[in-house]
Amino acid sequence: MAQTEFDIPYQGLRIGRHPFKFSLDGAFFQAFEMEELLEAELTADTVLDRFSSMMHFDVELKGSVRLNCDRCGSACQLSIDEKARFVIQFGRKTERNDDDILVLGRQEHLLNVGVFLYEALVLGLPLRRVHADEADCDQEIVGRIRSEDDDDDTDPRWSALRGLMDDE
Repeated sequence: MAQTEFDIPYQGLRIGRHPFKFSLDGAFFQAFEMEELLEAELTADTVLDRFSSMMHFDVELKGSVRLNCDRCGSACQLSIDEKARFVIQFGRKTERNDDDILVLGRQEHLLNVGVFLYEALVLGLPLRRVHADEADCDQEIVGRIRSEDDDDDTDPRWSALRGLMDDE
């Protein structure tokens, strides 16, 4: 990811807390090929807390995203309110270790926080992405799903399986 608006020149920062604010939209997430995201309007209030041998990058992500509903497939709006902390250490070479800690080598002078902002959104998304109220779903699709569920009751294989559960 080469979006320079998310680069922080950390080497010139004194030890202490440094706030940054970022606006994230759908174009930002397209760079990560996050195709399920239809739209995004998010604000990231962040703090880079610099210490002598490491940094903490705290993210507070708020706003909304539009994704396809898992229930009906039509677009639904979801609110996002996520907090995350990322740890950055200083070392000899740049790498991401097994503990999910970013190590910045001595040659580095910029920290691109775009990946951290992306990860904060991914962590903030619910596992099941559905309309808050089922009435907002595409009722034609919901009706088809219900009628398929009703058809399952008449399938003799399901009846036989239910009979096995009843015997226990």
